[in-house]
Amino acid sequence: MKKLFALTLLLPSLAFGQSLVGTDAELRTGFLEDFTGVNCVNCPDGHTIMASVAAAHPGLVSLVGVHAGIYSTPEFQTTFGTALDNFYNPSGYPMGVVNRRPYNGVSVMGRGSWAAAMDEVLALPSPVNLGMESSYDAGSQILTVHVQLHYTADSPGGEDRIGVLLTENHIFGYQSGGGSNYDHTHVLRTYLTDIWGESVTTTTAGTTVDRTYTLAVPATWNIDNCEVTAFVSEVQADVYQARTVPAVDGTTLVIGSLVQDAAPYRSGANAVANTFNASVTNALGADGEYIVSLTALDAPASWATALELDGNTIASGTTTSLSNAATAQIAVNITPDAAAGVGNYMLTIASAEYPMAPVLQQDLHVISGVHDLIVTNPQAEPWDALYTTAMTQSWETAYAKVSKDVFLKFAEADALNDVLNIYRNVSWTFPSLTDDEVAWLTTFMDNGGNLFIAGQDVGWDQSGAVGAYGTAATQAFFHSHMLANFVADGSSSSNTANFTDADAVFGTVPNSSIANVFGGNTYPDQITPIAPATSILTYNAGSTIGGIRGQTDNFKVVYFGVGPEQMSNAAVGRQMIQLSHDWFYGTVSVQEFDNAIGSLGQAYPVPADGLLNIPVSALKEAATLEVFDAMGRLVITQAAAPNALLELNTRTLGNGMYSYRLRTATSVGTARAFSVAH
Repeated sequence: MKKLFALTLLLPSLAFGQSLVGTDAELRTGFLEDFTGVNCVNCPDGHTIMASVAAAHPGLVSLVGVHAGIYSTPEFQTTFGTALDNFYNPSGYPMGVVNRRPYNGVSVMGRGSWAAAMDEVLALPSPVNLGMESSYDAGSQILTVHVQLHYTADSPGGEDRIGVLLTENHIFGYQSGGGSNYDHTHVLRTYLTDIWGESVTTTTAGTTVDRTYTLAVPATWNIDNCEVTAFVSEVQADVYQARTVPAVDGTTLVIGSLVQDAAPYRSGANAVANTFNASVTNALGADGEYIVSLTALDAPASWATALELDGNTIASGTTTSLSNAATAQIAVNITPDAAAGVGNYMLTIASAEYPMAPVLQQDLHVISGVHDLIVTNPQAEPWDALYTTAMTQSWETAYAKVSKDVFLKFAEADALNDVLNIYRNVSWTFPSLTDDEVAWLTTFMDNGGNLFIAGQDVGWDQSGAVGAYGTAATQAFFHSHMLANFVADGSSSSNTANFTDADAVFGTVPNSSIANVFGGNTYPDQITPIAPATSILTYNAGSTIGGIRGQTDNFKVVYFGVGPEQMSNAAVGRQMIQLSHDWFYGTVSVQEFDNAIGSLGQAYPVPADGLLNIPVSALKEAATLEVFDAMGRLVITQAAAPNALLELNTRTLGNGMYSYRLRTATSVGTARAFSVAH
């Protein structure tokens, strides 16, 4: 194949006043090179982690799958990938390099470190901004790539490098651990430069550098599935900026600047609007039209949203004209209702004239009415349904689920004050815990919050073993707040979960065999409790402990060294979570609730027609009455004051069966049934 590069002075495809690159100082963007191979059984997990790292930072992370080494095959191998593999010499696969810089003293790291390393990179300043555009001539099969740099500060090294490479997506074929029709993405095809890039010596503040590169693309590559990545770095070292665009008509054309709301993570309340403010400025060098949209990525359907432009309410997707260099003010109003949940939204501003240009965007997040929060590690998402189903079985409606990344952002924003219980879906993922997470969990639990955490190798990860990701902080948390000591890494010989019969919470849970859900990798942690914690699960018929629960003056904790997803009997896995929920709230029966809070009597008349009376005898504290339909959906909430007869208006309810219960901040009672007939 033919490769050329040349210095150019201008980008002729750009109109006057337009630019591929911004001139204000920017933070670094990400560049993740994954060393992989089709015969590597753990590499699909690396691909998933790589994708999740990019998804957590939309538009800021460039991905490259480097097929090289003992697990790769000729159809994906390149001389460039082999050279990179020889230089970095990974000790296993998959391993990765993040921005070609060390993280915790290591340049080539396991997949469990990629997310944290990327977070560190994206918080660093960059002396240079990078932009690019690409075009493809189908007749000649020539790809042309323009790269533009703008230095906002002097480069520390004095000499930098521009690198340009091509990757291809959606190449279907065999992958160990992924099947015979696996979708290979971000596969390195070639470099248009050397792997270390081409020299740039004009690297002082205010300097702009333009380069053009061309490539004759082989007919066997699907150019429509190809992407071009350009990066600027020190010599064989830190990557400052990287950008990726489609190979056909890709561009980083700067359409404008978006001043984002400084607080994108908020705590909400029923019927109270959260207003997020932003502004957009036209940077096209001419008058332009912009499409302003608000999209609910994942939010309760009943929550209300409104979008305003310069004080006027507009519909999402409205096209508006903006004069050259003019600024428009944008307001987004998100109003939760009684439905508890987490609302995740995206504000986007796109150019109508240049649809291939990157959109301006900001993610907005509101959490409201959530008492029970499911927090999931990357790659543990397939098991979320166990947790949400367990909440439903508990008649719990004030719950939501979030990724660990979103959870930590809410925590940093001090937006989790309503949360009483955390359910950590760790499963078999690494790192199981991180320093920033345990710092917040420590405060949360010391102030009365409860924790459920489950997954194999959580304990091993804190053991100090070679390859483990535990730190001094996470190891200390394992002892002080999970109330556990690690004994040994388990194996498939621990094949039965035996719940402790004498335990007051889990004693009635039937035993279950432990399933092979991780492709032959079964390592149920062997642990011992630290007082006041006690054993709640052992393996097989022996005394080897795999689960504990404990209650201190400040918190309750349940820790299983084998995940609920590993139970062959899925109902047992759900019970592990459901009974923890019930124990956290302090009551598991009507009688216990009545003894603790005050008597809740049988409703009358039944069936109800218009009004239902619920006797409350000596209610000791304020509570909330919750009414559910036959599908378990919360349909009414109503305040219940001490020593009052509750009168429930049933006129809005259809004929059928319902149930009611009382909830306080610390306790919840089992539901009682009633019927409605009009």
